[in-house]
Amino acid sequence: MNQALFEQYEVAKEQGNKRLAASLIASFIETFATDDEREEWTRWYFINHPARHTIRHELFEQVIFPVLLAGHQRSDPWCIEMLERCDQNLYRSEHLWVQIGRQTGMQLAERLLALKPDDQYAKARVLEHLIDGFRYSEHEWPSGILCGADGATAPQCDEILLDVRRARTLDEACVHSSFLNQFEAKVRQYVQRLDATNRSPGH
Repeated sequence: MNQALFEQYEVAKEQGNKRLAASLIASFIETFATDDEREEWTRWYFINHPARHTIRHELFEQVIFPVLLAGHQRSDPWCIEMLERCDQNLYRSEHLWVQIGRQTGMQLAERLLALKPDDQYAKARVLEHLIDGFRYSEHEWPSGILCGADGATAPQCDEILLDVRRARTLDEACVHSSFLNQFEAKVRQYVQRLDATNRSPGH
């Protein structure tokens, strides 16, 4: 593995030289000789690139994903954590995503928490996915509460309220208390609307 090629790639990318960057990253990938090299470099990469971002496709598919997939198959918490961090790469590559059963970022975070139930990072990731889901559900308010692309049904609202309860448990520092209070109030108001509609003549 020739690290100098990767460093040259990063310079070319920073300079906006797309053709040179593509050539360099292809040459860099070809220098990996063993799975151990890929694993060692993958761990180095995430230590030195901690921010969540979409990784260049060739690099993810040919170097990083094989390492994380092997770890996923043996329930390695670190590999599952990194896959969750790379969820956007997975969504953009169906042929890779299917290899982990199309698990979403939320499902990967849930699996990480199941493996490490006291881990604060795992709790925070599940909580963030829940909050993101709630923000999506309410984004057409006051028209209604969404579940997927459609308005939520009463049973779906019950599930949403259970998720709100869980989010409160995970939000140990009460950072999201204000948001959860107003979101829960909207869901309950929406359920009342559904009940009133179902009781009206013709339903």
